[in-house]
Amino acid sequence: MAMTGSNNTNGKFKSVFEAKVAAFEKKRGMVPGGSKVLVACSGGPDSMALLHWLITNKGLETESALSIGVACVDHSLRPESKAELRMVKQYAADYGLAFYPLVIDAGVEAKASGESVETVSRRLRYEFFRKICRSEGYEYIVTAHHENDQAETILAHLIRGSGTAGLQGMQVLAGDIWRPFLGVTKNDILGYVKESGLPFALDATNDEPIYMRNRLRLEVLPLLQQFNPNIVAVLARLGEHVSADETYLTAETERRFNELCSVFKKAADGTPYLELKRHEVASLPDALFYRLWRYIFGLFDTGNTFSSAHVEELRQVIKGQKRKLFMCSQVKVAAQYDIIQIGRLVVTDLITHRFQVTGLRALSWSGPAEEPMPLQTGENLLIPRYLAPKGPVIRHRQPGDRIVLRRRDGRIWGHKKLKDWLIDCKVATEERDALWFVCGDKVVFQTVKPKTTTIVWDEQTTEYWACSIEEEK
Repeated sequence: MAMTGSNNTNGKFKSVFEAKVAAFEKKRGMVPGGSKVLVACSGGPDSMALLHWLITNKGLETESALSIGVACVDHSLRPESKAELRMVKQYAADYGLAFYPLVIDAGVEAKASGESVETVSRRLRYEFFRKICRSEGYEYIVTAHHENDQAETILAHLIRGSGTAGLQGMQVLAGDIWRPFLGVTKNDILGYVKESGLPFALDATNDEPIYMRNRLRLEVLPLLQQFNPNIVAVLARLGEHVSADETYLTAETERRFNELCSVFKKAADGTPYLELKRHEVASLPDALFYRLWRYIFGLFDTGNTFSSAHVEELRQVIKGQKRKLFMCSQVKVAAQYDIIQIGRLVVTDLITHRFQVTGLRALSWSGPAEEPMPLQTGENLLIPRYLAPKGPVIRHRQPGDRIVLRRRDGRIWGHKKLKDWLIDCKVATEERDALWFVCGDKVVFQTVKPKTTTIVWDEQTTEYWACSIEEEK
């Protein structure tokens, strides 16, 4: 429902609000003057306040003025969403700003991908924002996240066990994302909107405990406020303190990496690898031990799948207990005497498989294993061995089949009855039996799509079947 704030006050609240944002900017950072920024605006009070603040405070005709564009996504989850998009479009037009709309059906997309509506909506939004940035030359995406959002983020990360890195919460400047409102509360924003007389829309689903974020905001935070009325500010301050600690520890980790690691290249093909002294790594404090390995894994594994669950396994390798080899995702760690060698997992470390069906052929795969990111060596399949003990096969569906559900990066997160999945995808009954699937033992990985790159991977295994499917010539 579209609303407009009252503009019959004397402007004192507005000036206090802007001073508060300016003070936070000075303390935590802002984008350089003259930058080209894309505002993510849903039409809600937060994003409308952000857009108005940027126009009136950063869009003035000066050398340091920001060049502002507006992006709005209609997720098709509510009947009012079309009108809200038009409202944002009109507001942008009133100020002569470039406007970029996108209409998606988040519900349909969620069913097709197996992701939650929240997850798929966020993924598609940011894919759209970054597409616009690339095509139109925008340097930053500006979002209206505020102090209450920060508290919710920190709580969510705490619940998920994300460690100290997650307890930082959101950063004011994180890559191409700028969040100038992290120093103000939701009530601050509502007061600013009211006093400025801004149009805005209220999303009724925000008051329903249907998503994790909503439950944290509606149920958990009010409960915590019974123990500490200032819990939102306390959590935000915790994020700032942890962020300062993480900044220091990250710099120290990089210093120790440069001190301890030597870089070599294999004589055969020039492939780089690292070497460390076992006793030097073993003597590191726990805080640096974990961070050093996370840093190393990040150099080899763009998905950075290394987690705290792998720390003890690595300790066993480094201390010479039971095992001398550790593999996770794209990285292989081998220990011999006092030397630890780290390199990229290559196809020779995997198990390959060849099979044949009418109209299709599977070819053995050669080249580096680039999971979980898209493979660069052709149209390949990478499948966990434990889900296909006898090797993958191409066949039609069978009773009891369950399809592997995976995120966009290929990571397994669950399973679903194949029949239900086909129904959700609106595949006609008469077509289902004609489809070919790549399968393991009662596990379906995907439909056969020649010349389609795909990866199915799981952190719990280091052995994969690798193959490629092409149309028979």
